[in-house]
Amino acid sequence: MHLDIVGEASNGEELIEMSQLHQPQLAFIDIRMPTIDGLEAIRVAKELSPQTRWVILSGSSDFKYAQEAIRLGVKNYLLKPVDPQSLSRCVEEISEDYNHDLVKGNDEFEFLISSFVWGNRTLQDLSGIQSYQFSGILICIDSSLSESLKLQLIQTWLKEIQTHMKRTMNHKDIRYAKITLRNGDYAIITAWSPSHHAIMLSIRSELVHFIKSKMIEYKTDYFSLTALQSDISNDLETCIHQISSLQYSSPLRTVLPHSGVWSRKDLAFYQNNDQPIVEISRTAEKAVRFYQSNEYLFYKKEIDTLERQLASLPLHQIKTIHALCEYFNTTIKRAFDPNCHSKIWIEKLREFGEKLLPTSANKDLANQDLINQVIRHIEQHYMDDISINQLATQFNITPNYLSTLFSKRCGVTFSRYITQIRMHKAKEILIEKTTMKIQEIANQLGYYSSSHFIKTFSEFHGSSPSQFREQHLDK
Repeated sequence: MHLDIVGEASNGEELIEMSQLHQPQLAFIDIRMPTIDGLEAIRVAKELSPQTRWVILSGSSDFKYAQEAIRLGVKNYLLKPVDPQSLSRCVEEISEDYNHDLVKGNDEFEFLISSFVWGNRTLQDLSGIQSYQFSGILICIDSSLSESLKLQLIQTWLKEIQTHMKRTMNHKDIRYAKITLRNGDYAIITAWSPSHHAIMLSIRSELVHFIKSKMIEYKTDYFSLTALQSDISNDLETCIHQISSLQYSSPLRTVLPHSGVWSRKDLAFYQNNDQPIVEISRTAEKAVRFYQSNEYLFYKKEIDTLERQLASLPLHQIKTIHALCEYFNTTIKRAFDPNCHSKIWIEKLREFGEKLLPTSANKDLANQDLINQVIRHIEQHYMDDISINQLATQFNITPNYLSTLFSKRCGVTFSRYITQIRMHKAKEILIEKTTMKIQEIANQLGYYSSSHFIKTFSEFHGSSPSQFREQHLDK
């Protein structure tokens, strides 16, 4: 039944010691045992191993034992002799129950991490995972497909990664979260208690190998994925900071071989030792972003810059030219020959830019209508845990693209806009409802702690909510 037996205890004292040591998912207990009886041993051991499911195997059908077992939360009470079918059914039911709790616990973990990333919770709100170790993987998408097709492919790919993680991280002290960052990028965060460090290194290595294989499987002429991996961190804040640094270095994928998993160390080497390559990578990524959002003038400016940068590139860096060509073939159109002189494909890039002009006005109107709908949704649901992923899925585009459109149209990021709405509403409530407690206002606006709300309000308005209310009342 794909179970590992971690040990057998000959008496109640041993049972308690082994429960603390092994933290088993399931334990079969007899009632009559030396030193400490089964029921008393369960009472003590469940405090030391709270996730264990307990099953009594006993020759006694005494009702008072069954009654006490129910009170202790025992999952089943099997009378000896137990037939194999009953035993098998019991184990299967408990296994399903355990897996259900694992999924539920992991969903809660994912929700907490996402809330923290989006600024709705502080580290103090995440006390349950303060002792964990963390690792992050940033996912970068490059494609010339329509937004809906891109979204469909990345969601299917992430679902496969999620299924793999569910299968391998089958312990309550090993967690994972698939989250959408503030700019619409995707990230996978894994977390584990230090006691699972050794096994987690193996699981992490297996996860990276699986991600690599799936990148190769999903790669086409028009779709490519790159993963950037952080170091192991001893706290969530450091992990998120490392993911941010990976985002800063992510343009380097335009000059590196595609469909790979690159470590933070790999990227840091280029970042620190080859500034011309770094600048070329940033220009190339910006050019594609402007091309895909129909911003002709900005696109043209980046192509002019790229031409100057490539002119000073040493001839021996042929791999950079080949990688750049592949990047443009994937993200704009398959029309670039890496063996041609860079001037030839720079001209092709300009030609493609010229074709943006006739469609630009219509696309701008459609994008403006889309962002207006997003703004209306935010104004109606600002108090909820709104994520850019949720809205992007609703409008059938990628979160990254929605983030770009939103910033262009509103002049601020998606998350900043939500904060602005909340802070504006906070002022209204403080003025209109003078007896409403700060904690209640925080909760009404979507903040989980009053301290986080007070900090955000103070940074935004230059005074605490209480000071603002007092100043208004004085007037």
